[in-house]
Amino acid sequence: MKLLNLKFFFIPLFVLQTSLINASEFAIINVNDLIQFKVKTAIDLKKKKIGLMNVKNLNDHNGMLFLYKNPQKVTMWMYKTLIPLDIIFIDDKGIVLSIKEGVPESRILISSEKKISAVLEIEKGCANYFKIQKGSNLKWKLVNFSEIKEFRYYDCLDGKEKIE
Repeated sequence: MKLLNLKFFFIPLFVLQTSLINASEFAIINVNDLIQFKVKTAIDLKKKKIGLMNVKNLNDHNGMLFLYKNPQKVTMWMYKTLIPLDIIFIDDKGIVLSIKEGVPESRILISSEKKISAVLEIEKGCANYFKIQKGSNLKWKLVNFSEIKEFRYYDCLDGKEKIE
């Protein structure tokens, strides 16, 4: 009987924890412990399928972070994506394994060669600006909108700092 009671305690706790993770709208990316910028998150399948499709510009964030529970080979494409992108494949230790170019509206598949835990999509040229390269160490913190109201958005392409 006590085992049954513990189930009722842990199941709601797990559901609450999963809900909080999925509710995270943004992530703060930290590059080599030096540079920070914010991106939207794609954690659930629906957000992963939509990604940055039909987005004409990134006005309040620098891109999107796709997160995977288990390391896996991932394939992306740029269908209906209007912004040229740097597509960054990241392993489970936060190490950048490769950076590929995403050409707007292309149907060519872009794949990780190895199993990864995350994909970071940022505007083309921003990986270079943020000094992200193969072997870079990326860390992130999931946050919701209320936690980043004062966090500055940095447009890497025009060099201007913007406050929301």
